[in-house]
Amino acid sequence: MTTVGRLAPTPSGLLHLGNVCAFAAAWLSARADDGRLLLRIEDIDVTRARRDVEQALRDDLVWLGLTVDGEVPHQSSRDYGPALAQLAPRLYRCQCTRAQREQALPDGAGCQGRCLERDYQEGAVRFRLDTGAMTFVDRRWGAQMTDPRAFGDPILVRRDGLVSYNLAVVADDITDGVTDVVRGSDLLEYTAVQIQLWEALGAPPPRWLHAPLILGADGKKLSKSHGSAHVGAMREAGATPADVWRVVLPWLGIDGASSLDEALPQWDPTAGPRGPVALAQE
Repeated sequence: MTTVGRLAPTPSGLLHLGNVCAFAAAWLSARADDGRLLLRIEDIDVTRARRDVEQALRDDLVWLGLTVDGEVPHQSSRDYGPALAQLAPRLYRCQCTRAQREQALPDGAGCQGRCLERDYQEGAVRFRLDTGAMTFVDRRWGAQMTDPRAFGDPILVRRDGLVSYNLAVVADDITDGVTDVVRGSDLLEYTAVQIQLWEALGAPPPRWLHAPLILGADGKKLSKSHGSAHVGAMREAGATPADVWRVVLPWLGIDGASSLDEALPQWDPTAGPRGPVALAQE
């Protein structure tokens, strides 16, 4: 089977070093297996997606040498009706407030106990999780055991009718033939929830690899507020792609490389820190 990985940026924020770390791991993982690497624009939330940001993301990927294969699909152009129809036996409407949902989570029932049997005609659409702890293997972190009920039943369609990330990312990966999912370790435990969606859609789950989570100097996960960690800001300050890779690649256990091609012979998904990794104070 051909390895198929993917980069899936959301065009609501600029590319930062945390994204670059995960994207580098995805690139190296796919290329080490002589596989394919896809680019998909995750613009399902049309209220936040921006075309100018998308173009900036794509320019940064080219500048860094994060080459991809094939056409570039957009989530906003896809139909998730068939996936929802396939999941229908495990879907229900939920009208819980955030406070009600959080109050119900400790017993593992989430919204099931409040909404599942009430047959609401309006509200968010949730997916009913099976009970019990699940095991899976991550290529970096090894064997994991997680009870997905700790997260509650995921929303697949929001109250406003927009399909959520929870459904779109799994349905898209299945449609695109993705065999390997690489992302930040902040989503490691949430993998158990997504595995249930993969299986309910009749597809074998992919291999998982969770790269180190990168924090700003303030100890918080990198975001729009960490402007100096954005690739565009580094370019404007005179940095070269080699400068970026000399910072990022050691987080993946690769020293002395200043490009992805140089790093490829050293790639080992188990090497390097698991994280989190904090950027140094400026």
